[in-house]
Amino acid sequence: MEIRDLRYFCLTAELEHVSKAAEKLGVSQPFLTKVIGQLENELGTPLFDNVGRRIKLNRYGEVFYERAKKILADIEGLMDEIDDMLGRQEKVINFLSDTAGYTSDIMLEYKKAFPENMMSITYDKRDRIIEAITTGSADYALCTPPITEDESKMIKTEIVYEDCGCVLLPPGHRLIGKGPLDLSALEGEPLVTSPKGAGVRNNLELIFESCGYVPNVVCESNDMDLLIKAVLGGLGFAFMPHRLINDPHLRPYCAEISAPKIRAQIGLSCNKNNFYGKSAEEFRDFIKTFFDALKDRA
Repeated sequence: MEIRDLRYFCLTAELEHVSKAAEKLGVSQPFLTKVIGQLENELGTPLFDNVGRRIKLNRYGEVFYERAKKILADIEGLMDEIDDMLGRQEKVINFLSDTAGYTSDIMLEYKKAFPENMMSITYDKRDRIIEAITTGSADYALCTPPITEDESKMIKTEIVYEDCGCVLLPPGHRLIGKGPLDLSALEGEPLVTSPKGAGVRNNLELIFESCGYVPNVVCESNDMDLLIKAVLGGLGFAFMPHRLINDPHLRPYCAEISAPKIRAQIGLSCNKNNFYGKSAEEFRDFIKTFFDALKDRA
């Protein structure tokens, strides 16, 4: 039994699919099947059950997976400790998000606080984020609505912020200065917003469905700056984070929302079985401090 075999087994267990695991690992499916078969022969028991076209850990596999992940985390921790002793560069923090409203500020503030640390920040859809956190290919994820442990037993989530939305209106719009606004006042108005599957859009669609509001979407983008420019250019209105009201350039075009309130919880997620070194712990603490500061300014 080799460390490589444990890594291959764990990824296969997390993806619940041999072909997908083989593709991600860059090996052939027959080779991966052979590695898992050798593990099962060595242990004297099958580790997976077939469930339709997928595979799922049986009770022996679940015990073996939990111990294997701990072994891999301990090995990673050992390597990080040696790197730290030798003064080697810390690993890059891989950070995913499905909400674009905070990522640029997070990047800038993090580099100010930790100029020597490296961070890779990527926008992605929720299903791919869950897979990346589950398999350990990402260290942290910021999602709204928050990822719950029901979606993956390996994911740990902490609510770091609850945002309240506002409406950004085009210059000269008939509703400027007439807030707080009810959604009924915006019925039929052209809306610019994030695309389906994005965090903000997920929250909005839940609210729309609950009150029977049918949006008139005319433009979609994950780029918040682009959405703001589209609104100021007269393309339509947008639902935005409430903190925009504090921006003196945008405040004249912002309106409060009366009912229903546009609220969204934001969660920081990680894999509870992964090892997190010094830079990863610093990043987690930084994210909490970042959103605590937003709460204080709200």
